[in-house]
Amino acid sequence: MKISKLFLAVAAVTLVSACGPADEPPAESDAVQDAVANCPKPDANGVVEIEDGLVATIVKRGYGRAAQSRDYADVHTTLWLYDEAAEGGRGTEIWTSGGAQPFQFQIDAGQVIAGWDLGVKCMLIGETRELRIAPELGYGERGKPPVPPNATLLFEVELVRLVSPDET
Repeated sequence: MKISKLFLAVAAVTLVSACGPADEPPAESDAVQDAVANCPKPDANGVVEIEDGLVATIVKRGYGRAAQSRDYADVHTTLWLYDEAAEGGRGTEIWTSGGAQPFQFQIDAGQVIAGWDLGVKCMLIGETRELRIAPELGYGERGKPPVPPNATLLFEVELVRLVSPDET
């Protein structure tokens, strides 16, 4: 009887150690690890100063690899005009991607405003960020109706999926 209990205990330990922790992420390539290492780190409040005129606040942490230049990013997003006096800075709502179909763009391909290319790069899949984007990284002096000229923008962006260019 003691031998069968000992056998079961050893078998259980072997099985658990062979499987590893359930939430351990898969190993990442050196290129992906380098991309993450070059990403600006958030402070204790989840705020990331990406560059002058662009501040990101991590609302929900993600997982997996970080978005890189040339990746195709699928996002859900909402845009507000930034209003310091409004709750959370959320002034007039301008646009939302909504629905089941995410909005897709290629990072650093000139398909979106500069603040998006810079702000989505380094996001993790599943991450939600608020991006506060100054006019010079948004629609600038000209605006883009219904966004008025020189508007500071506030986007909430959820990164749903990444596809590397060599997967397309």
